Amino acid sequence: MSAVFICLIAFLVCYVVGRRAVWAGFLATMVVGYFYGIVRANLGSAFAHFIFDFGALGFYLALITRPDTQIERFKIRRIMPWVLALAGWPLLIMLMPLQPVLIQLVGLRAQIFFVPFILVGAMIDANDMRKVAIGIGVLSLVELLFALAEVHFGVIRFYPMNAVDQIIYNSMDVAVGNKSAFRIPATFVQAAAYGGEMAISLPLLLGAMVQERRGARRRKFLLIAIGVSAVGVFLSASRSHATLLFVLGIAATFSGRIRNFPWFGWVALLAVVGTLVAVSPRMQRFITLENTSYLKKRVASSVNANFLDLAMEYPLGNGLGGGGTSIPYFLQPELHNPVVLENEYARIMLEEGVPGLLLWLAFFFWVVTRPLPLITDPWYLGKWLARVALVFCFMIAPTGMGMLTSIPLTAILLLFAGWVATPNVTIAGTRTVRRTPAPPADPALRTA
Repeated sequence: MSAVFICLIAFLVCYVVGRRAVWAGFLATMVVGYFYGIVRANLGSAFAHFIFDFGALGFYLALITRPDTQIERFKIRRIMPWVLALAGWPLLIMLMPLQPVLIQLVGLRAQIFFVPFILVGAMIDANDMRKVAIGIGVLSLVELLFALAEVHFGVIRFYPMNAVDQIIYNSMDVAVGNKSAFRIPATFVQAAAYGGEMAISLPLLLGAMVQERRGARRRKFLLIAIGVSAVGVFLSASRSHATLLFVLGIAATFSGRIRNFPWFGWVALLAVVGTLVAVSPRMQRFITLENTSYLKKRVASSVNANFLDLAMEYPLGNGLGGGGTSIPYFLQPELHNPVVLENEYARIMLEEGVPGLLLWLAFFFWVVTRPLPLITDPWYLGKWLARVALVFCFMIAPTGMGMLTSIPLTAILLLFAGWVATPNVTIAGTRTVRRTPAPPADPALRTA
């Protein structure tokens, strides 16, 4: 009963806040997503699996019922066909009864539930994105407190051993001296989700930081939040997300011509985080990346001839939910002919068929080939790093699963897709900076 109550609270809060402002509704949904894992684990109820779903549905309902501005309508017009295609194709696939209805509903949720966040990324303007960045920074600090508590008191104090948390207790592979320790999940469903969320938030934090004036409290806070997020990545012991962290750090350092970048603070931050990692064996699991045999084995097990064989055997998929989407333990006995390859592209192909996979690849290619913002755009660094994060995530997708189903990482990833793919638009007479496209038909609008 408590799980039902929490679901309703999440729905109402996200709906009410989302009606006030898009950025606030998104941030409220992220709060639900950040704490979904630990709440679900401790409730021990099947209904607890839908806490984030209810929160996101409340936010979606707020977006539908609130009046759109002319700017928002113009910005989403260009990207709406992609959203309709990405959501519409799985609905057509669902008409083929290849899996039981409940399994198909779970699979449908995995394929389309996060897609509306593409529109959210297009709707949020530059000023509101700074507010989102501040909120994400606060959440990063809270998450580090939970992570440190789990290091000190033990993960089992926060996550009881049960079927829901099995993946957490199967991840005791962090070498600490002669012993093994758990990867740290903070409040997420697993450690990889924690590390991924901390890494994927860096474009927002860095992009907002360089917009603050020197000496401002928010600038210092964002710099601290960046360091906290980096520490969280190492505590999660996720090697792929540690790599993303390094890639984003290098991209930020050598992005070039970034005005107002705090070079002294940046170097000091790198030194502090580097020292913490050097003295803490728990945070050094990423070092095993130097063993290329592991990477070759991982790629060989995910990207091999089986992919092409499965594409020929299941050109229209094995049914929604039948290709590797995480099915709740209480529905797994209902699954028919499960076919799993640890490859996110294979998961999409096995559930949406070859056309569905091609559709996602075409959307990704379209997003990353959109014109870059001008160097004078206040969000130039943030959008540049968001594009780097998108490319990295789609490049490593064949080595694992979860890119389009992770809570709440996928929401931010698709938010980035909508954000970098749409132009900045303002009411005529206000100032902003962007590469100048063709003017919209409405004379009250202009792009800058």
